[in-house]
Amino acid sequence: MELAGPLLETVKGLWGLASKPVGYIYNLKVNVRLLDEKNKALKSISGDVKTKVEREEVEAHVGPTKQVEDWFGRVQKFSGEVDQILREARERDEIKCLSRWLPRNCRSSYKLGKRVDQLLNEVRQLQNEKFRDVTSPLPPPSVLKKPMDNAVGLEISLNKVLKCLMDEKQVGVIGLYGTGGVGKTTLMKRINEELSHANHKFNVVIWVVVSRQVNEDSIQDTIRKRLNIKDQSWGGWSQDEMINYLWERLTDKKFVLLIDDVWARLDLSKIGVPRPSLENGSKVVFTTRSMQVCDQMQADKTFKVQCLKFKEALELFENNVGKSTIDSHPDILELAKDIVRECKGLPLALITVGRAMAGRKKPSEWRNALGTLKNNPYKLSGMEEVYHILEFSYISLDESTGLCFLYCCLFPEDYHIKTHDLIELWIGERLLGDTNDVHIMRDKGEYILGSLKMACLLESGHYRGEEYVKMHDVIRDMTIWITHDHGQRENKLLVIEREEDLSTEMISKWGEAEKVSLWEKRIRTINQAPPECSRLKTLIVRETEVTEVPTGFFESMTACLVVLDLSNNDNIKSFPEGICNLISLRYLNLSNTRISEMPKEIKNLTRLRWLLLNHPYYTRNVLIFRGSIASFSLNVFSSWDWVLEKEEEVVEELGRMQGLNDLSINVQKSSSALKIFQSYQRCIRRASIMYCEDLTYIPISHSLEGSGNFSHLEVLFLHDCHMLVKMEITYGKGQAINCYCFPNLVEVSELAASRLFSRLKYLKLRTLPNLRSICDHALFFPQGVRVGPSHPGHSRQS
Repeated sequence: MELAGPLLETVKGLWGLASKPVGYIYNLKVNVRLLDEKNKALKSISGDVKTKVEREEVEAHVGPTKQVEDWFGRVQKFSGEVDQILREARERDEIKCLSRWLPRNCRSSYKLGKRVDQLLNEVRQLQNEKFRDVTSPLPPPSVLKKPMDNAVGLEISLNKVLKCLMDEKQVGVIGLYGTGGVGKTTLMKRINEELSHANHKFNVVIWVVVSRQVNEDSIQDTIRKRLNIKDQSWGGWSQDEMINYLWERLTDKKFVLLIDDVWARLDLSKIGVPRPSLENGSKVVFTTRSMQVCDQMQADKTFKVQCLKFKEALELFENNVGKSTIDSHPDILELAKDIVRECKGLPLALITVGRAMAGRKKPSEWRNALGTLKNNPYKLSGMEEVYHILEFSYISLDESTGLCFLYCCLFPEDYHIKTHDLIELWIGERLLGDTNDVHIMRDKGEYILGSLKMACLLESGHYRGEEYVKMHDVIRDMTIWITHDHGQRENKLLVIEREEDLSTEMISKWGEAEKVSLWEKRIRTINQAPPECSRLKTLIVRETEVTEVPTGFFESMTACLVVLDLSNNDNIKSFPEGICNLISLRYLNLSNTRISEMPKEIKNLTRLRWLLLNHPYYTRNVLIFRGSIASFSLNVFSSWDWVLEKEEEVVEELGRMQGLNDLSINVQKSSSALKIFQSYQRCIRRASIMYCEDLTYIPISHSLEGSGNFSHLEVLFLHDCHMLVKMEITYGKGQAINCYCFPNLVEVSELAASRLFSRLKYLKLRTLPNLRSICDHALFFPQGVRVGPSHPGHSRQS
């Protein structure tokens, strides 16, 4: 006890010097318990904050603020340290700093107590931290995914576009064009989908839908949202400020802009989008129904989105019908294949018809659907919706182009329509205007054809050197539906391809018709005249086996019929007399028939402007009596490869027709040949001069006046004119010799055996811009003949 006093005093002294450190040891057990409680309380607070963040993330496109994220990190770190402290504390059975004189574990107890004290201060700070907001809007992802069904048959086009996007740096703007319903939007969704998975270096992919009525504000707003520009600041800006700000934001980014459904040129700079370049590495991909828009948008590469091949089409169709339906009866698969063939690979039609047939497991239902699709497709469930979608392409056309487009449905399904035939019919129908200048209207017709092809409403091709166009079957069905006043007047236009459709019941429908066409070799006879046809303006009977038109056939059409085309009926030998009573007739085509005589009564057709008597396959004779056409005011007369029996009289009567501006004719008289070169310069388009034994010299007086110049001459044939030794072109006073004389000449034929150039001393070929050929045989030239310069500064001796 004697030592206790001094020891106590010593301890008190030490306590005074280090009361706080000793408190770390003395209060360790209590502080550990307090720390455990506060840690549990902090975890509860953290859980509440996390729940609030998760709820707001679900309700809106937001995430935790950076302050909250930092706090969550500190809480997690703190909890980890507390767990470690609690483990150390549990390892101690008891803390007895004063049980012995400065026990050996005082130092570790001191360290532990000090750390616990620090953690208590830290937990107070974490618990007391306040947040103004726990969440904030998230930046948009680089790609927003689009919902889409399984796509079929797009892999080739997809890979081409992706290659341009990923690998071809010089390609900045890519145009995808194709007819409505062909899958352009689906392809764009696939591109968007691939970009969401691909390891690309684009900062943002922006999807914009344009549609027919362009709304630049809406486009800008879509881009603005993808760039995460706040509503509050955007709303107060002027249009120029918006454009400039978008331009600056996009200039700093490597972007892909996907623009769907472009109908006309879109000036990206006026929206605030910089054009892609090698420097910025950005890309623009757009879809359109018009190839012309691709050119107007200055696309670096364009791709046509094609209809599906049969195997792909069948797969898409089966996907929409359902396997259980296809497998429900052995006959259904074959019927399904027939229906797929009718859809001609157009995805929109395949999907629509497929969904309409889903769940129908009786072959009778499928046979009915196939028949409806062939005869009245708009009556099949969903097809009117298809036509309304396709109709937008038609609505976007101007009136004249739209009428010309609708006219094409007069031709049979899958028919190769010769472009010059089509344009001639357009002119005859006055769809291209009222001018009598056929050449101006031909040019306009070519322009309209180009527009329809670029709009993917007509498909083009070449066969045996001739250009043709045709309509996709579903496009044609849509065209017929429009022509039928959207299905309300089924008999307004009739296309007949079977003889049974000329029965009494069927031919009675002609009373409501405005246009009727008969086609195909399966039609061998026309047995009866139609009823009253007061509305019928156009009648086309082509490529049939019909031998004659029954008496009285035209009787009900006398006052209304404007266009009559009986061409390519090789069995028709006599002129149908009833035609002479068609007082409103403007266009008459009797080409490629065996008609050998035109009756005198044809003079009654005083309104006739087109008379076509061509037979390009082999020469035929035709008799036109004196005075028969004298009362006409024709714009076009064509008897190409027909021999006119009273040639000089016909040529004389044609010469008196002031409105004649398109003449194609064969002549065998020298007087007629000279008249062509002297008096028909203004209108001759094709001339064949044959067997003119006494024709020795052809003088051509060339003039710059619009009435001369042979400006429309395309074809010149000189056959068996053995005495012809000179063709001389003379120019008016003051004219330059190098002015054009035959600016549109594309074909010249001379019989090599005639030794036409046997006395030739000098040949000069100059300023014949369209001349491609003179003869398909080697020509005989006398030795020493000199061939002059084809253009100044060049000459050649031969």
